Amino acid sequence: MYKKIAILLLILAGWGCEGNPQDFVIYKKNEVVPVVVVTDPSLHPVAEDLCDLFEQAAGIRPKIVKDAAKNDVALFIGSYKKRDKEDEALFSISHTKKGIEINGIDKEALYYANRYLFSEFAGLSSFTVQEPAKKTNEIKVPANLDIYFSPSFEYREPYFPDNFNKEYRRRNMTQTLEEEWGLWGHNIGKAVPYNEKMFAVIDGEINEEQYCFTSPELKDALAAYIKSNPAGADANRYMIMPNDNMLVCQCGRCAATGNTKNNASPAVFSLLNKLAKQFPGRQFFSTAYMTTQKPPAFKLEKNTGVMLSTMDFPKGVVLAESDKKTIAEAAIAAWKQVTDKIYLWDYAVNFDNYFEFYPTVSIAQKNLQFYKSRGITGVFMHGSEDRYSAFAGLKSYLYAKLLQDTDTNIKYHANNYFSTLFPQSGSLLFDYYTKAEQLAAESKKQEDIYGGMAQARKKYLDASGFDAFYDKLIHQCDTIQGEEKKNLQPLLLAFTFQKLELMRTSGLKDGGYANMQNGKVLIKPETVKLLARLKELKAATGIDIYNETGATLTRYIEDWQQLLDKGYQNVLYNKKVQVLSETDEDYADSRMLNDGATGFTDYYNNWMLFTKDALRVKTDATEVTGATSVVMNFLHDPRHKIYLPQRVEVVINNREYQVTLPVAEDKKPAIITISVPIEIKSGDTDITIGVIKQEEYKNRSVATDEIYFKK
Repeated sequence: MYKKIAILLLILAGWGCEGNPQDFVIYKKNEVVPVVVVTDPSLHPVAEDLCDLFEQAAGIRPKIVKDAAKNDVALFIGSYKKRDKEDEALFSISHTKKGIEINGIDKEALYYANRYLFSEFAGLSSFTVQEPAKKTNEIKVPANLDIYFSPSFEYREPYFPDNFNKEYRRRNMTQTLEEEWGLWGHNIGKAVPYNEKMFAVIDGEINEEQYCFTSPELKDALAAYIKSNPAGADANRYMIMPNDNMLVCQCGRCAATGNTKNNASPAVFSLLNKLAKQFPGRQFFSTAYMTTQKPPAFKLEKNTGVMLSTMDFPKGVVLAESDKKTIAEAAIAAWKQVTDKIYLWDYAVNFDNYFEFYPTVSIAQKNLQFYKSRGITGVFMHGSEDRYSAFAGLKSYLYAKLLQDTDTNIKYHANNYFSTLFPQSGSLLFDYYTKAEQLAAESKKQEDIYGGMAQARKKYLDASGFDAFYDKLIHQCDTIQGEEKKNLQPLLLAFTFQKLELMRTSGLKDGGYANMQNGKVLIKPETVKLLARLKELKAATGIDIYNETGATLTRYIEDWQQLLDKGYQNVLYNKKVQVLSETDEDYADSRMLNDGATGFTDYYNNWMLFTKDALRVKTDATEVTGATSVVMNFLHDPRHKIYLPQRVEVVINNREYQVTLPVAEDKKPAIITISVPIEIKSGDTDITIGVIKQEEYKNRSVATDEIYFKK
């Protein structure tokens, strides 16, 4: 609120009676050189920092003095004094009779203020930390400048690669868990030494899979860890969470606090309150997750809060327009009864495919406005962490802007980003990205943070004109050199990957990687060309990992090469297959089993998963006359609860053929291929194929991509 009022006053005060803006010149080449005034020795580093920014922007270094002479143009560095109890400003920048006064609530806020001044009035970039090639000849601000900067959220973290850079964080007023959190996630075990007395009592016995949060030994060990503060002086927040399971300690102490078999909140937040009282200068959080979803019945200390995850809320849609609006409001309202410090853990990428564009920033803007209006005070926006993702730089920058001000003009900032970093191709990139954002915003379909190409195609991709955009960009790249070419290469890598994925998931249909002509599969020359380009871009950028689980382009390229070398041969291709078993909700289309779209080691594209029932299918023997074997691929991916079946049975007119699969001991994703020799005789009618699950995993998923009949 303060920021908006200040800017309005600035606009009104900055115009003379004839309508001309009145400016105060801070620097002018060969005419005006300012001095920086600082009287508090502890703020001298901030003054040096301001001089560094002058040197980068203008090539001059102002003197640092304790007092300004009468005719000096002076910038004063000082501490910010709150104007009233509701004042949440981090810093102020004002033009007064003395000169320019820069005041902040602490050193970091003053570093923010320095960069805000240079970003607004000297062209300092917020999305790159490189020094500008061209020096400015003049820096001026509106007369009577009076800015009080109050961000929308007290904690602001876009978890993308750019945000790992400290200078970037200062230019964008963001934070990072690596520096500001002394403990994060389910990591109590990394902070405290082993002690049996710290563990939960479940059904009368010690269970080391969970902690007892009323244990004096656990409290003392955490206190010792906090005192030692191994994460550094800036780490003043601590996340204290139960282990990632549904176990809740049932000892006498925990039961007395109010614990039930499913609710650990009473004991967990009692511990947080004790630590908060012991360390009033630190902040303590747990999460509204699993056994701590329900708020405790007591108030939390002022330096204690909770982090709410949006995992259970619909993704890729405006929450206020969804059927989960009231659930989200109720969850926030319940926690507001016990604390004013409520942070949000939200998500900004497709974690199964970092190269999918996931254009949901404009949707996120409306959601952040919703959350802020309901009482959310901090946001951790979970991106691709330190890994590259499509448009990672843009998203990091836009989310930083949104966390400063949820009402900011993201289209303006996106245009600024593209036009600055991509002088030749920026217009094309901006037009495509904004179109994808618009399509995603207009669509009512959800887009989960885990998933394959199907959901992206339905949400925005098919209608976005991606193929035409890609071809235009490749054509433009022939004339682009230098820094822009370097900046483009990671994007081109992601775009080329997406192009290949669109073709792979289309199989032999229009837009696929190959054509079927006269019963023979012909690989498209474009497919080979794209794969070669992907290899080149991988080598040029050094980017290999493309999702949360560590899947690599190296393996992806190998899978493609194997597909191209082997080709696709299937007598059953595009013929009728009847599924006899009950299908999973998202896998009801039997055409997946013989459409030429083969699976790689990613579970979310081209694989048919069956969980409810073991797969049984039937086809007409006359359609596959001459076939001598049935070949099937199965995905082994225990991380995603996908397991190999025990065996495959083929029945042809009461004759049974079967093959037992090997036992997979490695937990890494793998594709296991089996071949069942068969004989199709004259007069045979029906062929039934059954996939028999392992008894141990009868309630888990099995995945197959195609059923091949081979001659």
